Amino acid sequence: MGQFKVLLCSQQPGYNQSLAVAFNENFIFRVISSVDRDKLLDEAVRLQPDVAVIKIDSLNIMDMLEELKNRCPMLLPVAVVDDPDQYDIMEAINQGVRGVLPFRLLPRQIVNAVELITVAGLLCLPRVSTRPAGTYSAGNERSIEIISALTIREREVLSLLGRSYSNQEIAETLCLSESTVKTHLRNVFHKLRVRNRSEAIALLYGTDLMKYEQLA
Repeated sequence: MGQFKVLLCSQQPGYNQSLAVAFNENFIFRVISSVDRDKLLDEAVRLQPDVAVIKIDSLNIMDMLEELKNRCPMLLPVAVVDDPDQYDIMEAINQGVRGVLPFRLLPRQIVNAVELITVAGLLCLPRVSTRPAGTYSAGNERSIEIISALTIREREVLSLLGRSYSNQEIAETLCLSESTVKTHLRNVFHKLRVRNRSEAIALLYGTDLMKYEQLA
Protein backbone atom coordinates (compact mmCIF):
# COMPACT_ATOMS: atom_id res chain seq x y z
CA MET A 1 0.00 0.00 0.00
CA GLY A 2 1.46 3.34 -1.04
CA GLN A 3 1.80 6.28 1.28
CA PHE A 4 0.17 9.66 0.77
CA LYS A 5 2.79 12.21 -0.24
CA VAL A 6 2.55 15.43 1.77
CA LEU A 7 3.86 18.88 0.87
CA LEU A 8 4.07 21.38 3.74
CA CYS A 9 3.89 25.13 3.13
CA SER A 10 4.44 27.80 5.78
CA GLN A 11 6.44 30.96 6.27
CA GLN A 12 7.51 29.49 9.62
CA PRO A 13 10.17 26.76 9.19
CA GLY A 14 9.67 25.65 12.78
CA TYR A 15 5.99 24.99 12.15
CA ASN A 16 6.81 22.99 9.04
CA GLN A 17 9.25 20.93 11.06
CA SER A 18 6.77 20.16 13.83
CA LEU A 19 4.17 19.10 11.28
CA ALA A 20 6.72 16.96 9.45
CA VAL A 21 7.53 15.07 12.65
CA ALA A 22 3.83 14.42 13.31
CA PHE A 23 3.12 13.29 9.74
CA ASN A 24 6.12 10.98 9.63
CA GLU A 25 4.91 9.25 12.79
CA ASN A 26 1.85 8.10 10.85
CA PHE A 27 2.60 5.23 8.51
CA ILE A 28 0.17 6.34 5.78
CA PHE A 29 1.95 9.68 5.18
CA ARG A 30 5.35 10.69 3.85
CA VAL A 31 6.47 14.32 3.86
CA ILE A 32 8.29 14.97 0.59
CA SER A 33 9.10 18.67 0.98
CA SER A 34 8.62 21.78 3.13
CA VAL A 35 8.49 25.13 1.34
CA ASP A 36 7.47 28.73 1.81
CA ARG A 37 4.55 30.23 -0.09
CA ASP A 38 6.62 31.64 -2.95
CA LYS A 39 7.78 28.14 -3.92
CA LEU A 40 4.49 26.30 -3.34
CA LEU A 41 3.21 26.21 -6.92
CA ASP A 42 6.51 25.22 -8.50
CA GLU A 43 7.13 22.47 -5.92
CA ALA A 44 3.57 21.17 -6.21
CA VAL A 45 3.88 20.89 -9.99
CA ARG A 46 7.33 19.30 -9.74
CA LEU A 47 6.60 16.80 -6.95
CA GLN A 48 2.90 16.08 -7.52
CA PRO A 49 2.03 15.47 -3.85
CA ASP A 50 -1.28 13.97 -2.78
CA VAL A 51 -1.82 16.55 -0.03
CA ALA A 52 -0.60 20.09 0.55
CA VAL A 53 -0.95 21.50 4.07
CA ILE A 54 -0.76 25.28 3.69
CA LYS A 55 -0.44 27.73 6.58
CA ILE A 56 -2.45 30.74 5.38
CA ASP A 57 -1.32 34.16 6.64
CA SER A 58 -3.23 36.38 4.20
CA LEU A 59 -6.88 36.79 3.25
CA ASN A 60 -5.91 37.20 -0.41
CA ILE A 61 -5.38 33.54 -1.19
CA MET A 62 -8.11 32.66 -3.69
CA ASP A 63 -6.05 33.45 -6.77
CA MET A 64 -3.23 31.25 -5.49
CA LEU A 65 -5.66 28.41 -4.64
CA GLU A 66 -7.28 28.66 -8.06
CA GLU A 67 -3.91 28.40 -9.80
CA LEU A 68 -2.96 25.50 -7.55
CA LYS A 69 -6.20 23.72 -8.47
CA ASN A 70 -5.62 24.31 -12.19
CA ARG A 71 -2.03 23.12 -12.18
CA CYS A 72 -2.47 20.19 -9.76
CA PRO A 73 -6.08 19.02 -10.18
CA MET A 74 -5.55 15.81 -8.15
CA LEU A 75 -4.06 17.62 -5.16
CA LEU A 76 -5.94 17.80 -1.84
CA PRO A 77 -5.16 21.26 -0.35
CA VAL A 78 -5.67 21.73 3.40
CA ALA A 79 -5.53 25.26 4.82
CA VAL A 80 -4.38 26.05 8.35
CA VAL A 81 -5.59 29.49 9.44
CA ASP A 82 -5.41 31.64 12.57
CA ASP A 83 -9.12 32.56 12.50
CA PRO A 84 -11.46 30.50 10.29
CA ASP A 85 -14.22 33.13 10.70
CA GLN A 86 -12.21 35.53 8.53
CA TYR A 87 -12.45 33.29 5.47
CA ASP A 88 -15.21 32.49 3.01
CA ILE A 89 -15.33 28.74 3.60
CA MET A 90 -17.62 27.97 0.69
CA GLU A 91 -15.40 29.88 -1.72
CA ALA A 92 -12.40 27.94 -0.43
CA ILE A 93 -14.27 24.67 -1.06
CA ASN A 94 -15.05 25.81 -4.59
CA GLN A 95 -11.32 26.32 -5.12
CA GLY A 96 -10.67 22.71 -4.14
CA VAL A 97 -9.74 23.11 -0.47
CA ARG A 98 -10.57 19.93 1.46
CA GLY A 99 -9.98 21.25 4.93
CA VAL A 100 -9.85 24.54 6.83
CA LEU A 101 -8.21 23.89 10.19
CA PRO A 102 -7.52 26.33 13.04
CA PHE A 103 -3.88 27.01 13.83
CA ARG A 104 -4.51 26.24 17.51
CA LEU A 105 -4.73 22.51 16.76
CA LEU A 106 -1.74 20.42 17.78
CA PRO A 107 0.33 18.96 14.94
CA ARG A 108 -0.97 15.45 15.66
CA GLN A 109 -4.54 16.78 15.45
CA ILE A 110 -3.73 18.31 12.07
CA VAL A 111 -2.47 14.91 10.96
CA ASN A 112 -5.63 13.21 12.25
CA ALA A 113 -7.80 15.64 10.31
CA VAL A 114 -5.77 15.08 7.13
CA GLU A 115 -6.19 11.34 7.69
CA LEU A 116 -9.97 11.79 7.67
CA ILE A 117 -9.68 13.79 4.45
CA THR A 118 -7.48 11.28 2.63
CA VAL A 119 -8.87 8.00 3.98
CA ALA A 120 -12.55 8.80 4.52
CA GLY A 121 -12.90 11.45 1.83
CA LEU A 122 -14.41 14.00 4.22
CA LEU A 123 -14.23 17.77 4.26
CA CYS A 124 -12.76 18.95 7.57
CA LEU A 125 -14.22 22.38 8.22
CA PRO A 126 -14.98 24.72 11.10
CA ARG A 127 -18.59 24.88 12.20
CA VAL A 128 -20.71 26.81 9.72
CA SER A 129 -24.46 27.11 9.40
CA THR A 130 -24.70 25.13 6.15
CA ARG A 131 -22.27 22.40 5.09
CA PRO A 132 -22.20 20.14 2.05
CA ALA A 133 -23.09 16.48 2.60
CA GLY A 134 -20.15 14.41 3.78
CA THR A 135 -18.42 17.21 5.65
CA TYR A 136 -16.74 16.99 9.01
CA SER A 137 -17.13 19.89 11.42
CA ALA A 138 -14.28 20.65 13.80
CA GLY A 139 -16.98 21.43 16.37
CA ASN A 140 -18.83 18.16 15.85
CA GLU A 141 -19.33 15.83 18.78
CA ARG A 142 -17.36 13.21 16.87
CA SER A 143 -14.33 15.41 16.71
CA ILE A 144 -10.67 15.03 15.91
CA GLU A 145 -10.09 14.33 19.60
CA ILE A 146 -11.86 10.96 19.21
CA ILE A 147 -9.20 9.80 16.79
CA SER A 148 -6.51 11.44 18.93
CA ALA A 149 -7.49 9.12 21.79
CA LEU A 150 -6.16 6.17 19.78
CA THR A 151 -2.55 5.10 19.76
CA ILE A 152 -0.58 5.35 16.52
CA ARG A 153 -0.94 1.61 15.94
CA GLU A 154 -4.68 1.72 16.63
CA ARG A 155 -5.09 4.55 14.12
CA GLU A 156 -3.16 2.50 11.57
CA VAL A 157 -5.53 -0.41 12.13
CA LEU A 158 -8.57 1.88 11.92
CA SER A 159 -7.28 3.46 8.69
CA LEU A 160 -6.96 0.06 7.05
CA LEU A 161 -10.33 -0.98 8.42
CA GLY A 162 -11.76 2.11 6.71
CA ARG A 163 -10.38 0.76 3.43
CA SER A 164 -12.29 -2.51 3.99
CA TYR A 165 -9.17 -4.55 4.76
CA SER A 166 -9.77 -7.92 6.39
CA ASN A 167 -8.00 -8.84 9.63
CA GLN A 168 -5.54 -10.93 7.63
CA GLU A 169 -4.82 -8.07 5.22
CA ILE A 170 -4.32 -5.66 8.12
CA ALA A 171 -1.96 -8.14 9.75
CA GLU A 172 0.08 -8.58 6.56
CA THR A 173 0.25 -4.83 5.90
CA LEU A 174 1.41 -3.97 9.42
CA CYS A 175 3.52 -7.13 9.91
CA LEU A 176 1.43 -8.26 12.88
CA SER A 177 -0.27 -11.49 13.84
CA GLU A 178 -4.03 -11.74 13.36
CA SER A 179 -4.50 -12.17 17.11
CA THR A 180 -2.66 -8.86 17.69
CA VAL A 181 -4.87 -7.17 15.10
CA LYS A 182 -7.96 -8.49 16.90
CA THR A 183 -6.63 -7.08 20.17
CA HIS A 184 -6.09 -3.67 18.58
CA LEU A 185 -9.58 -3.77 17.10
CA ARG A 186 -11.12 -4.55 20.48
CA ASN A 187 -9.27 -1.56 21.95
CA VAL A 188 -10.39 0.66 19.06
CA PHE A 189 -14.02 -0.40 19.46
CA HIS A 190 -13.86 0.27 23.19
CA LYS A 191 -12.33 3.73 22.81
CA LEU A 192 -14.73 4.73 20.03
CA ARG A 193 -17.68 3.25 21.94
CA VAL A 194 -18.77 1.13 19.00
CA ARG A 195 -19.69 -2.54 18.90
CA ASN A 196 -18.28 -3.82 15.62
CA ARG A 197 -16.43 -3.09 12.38
CA SER A 198 -19.44 -1.56 10.64
CA GLU A 199 -20.04 0.94 13.42
CA ALA A 200 -16.33 1.84 13.51
CA ILE A 201 -16.28 2.49 9.76
CA ALA A 202 -19.53 4.43 10.01
CA LEU A 203 -17.96 6.63 12.68
CA LEU A 204 -14.86 7.12 10.56
CA TYR A 205 -17.02 8.23 7.65
CA GLY A 206 -19.03 10.57 9.84
CA THR A 207 -22.39 8.91 9.20
CA ASP A 208 -24.81 6.64 11.01
CA LEU A 209 -24.75 2.85 10.78
CA MET A 210 -27.94 2.55 8.72
CA LYS A 211 -26.66 4.99 6.12
CA TYR A 212 -23.29 3.23 6.00
CA GLU A 213 -24.94 -0.18 5.47
CA GLN A 214 -27.05 1.26 2.66
CA LEU A 215 -23.90 2.59 0.99
CA ALA A 216 -22.11 -0.72 1.51
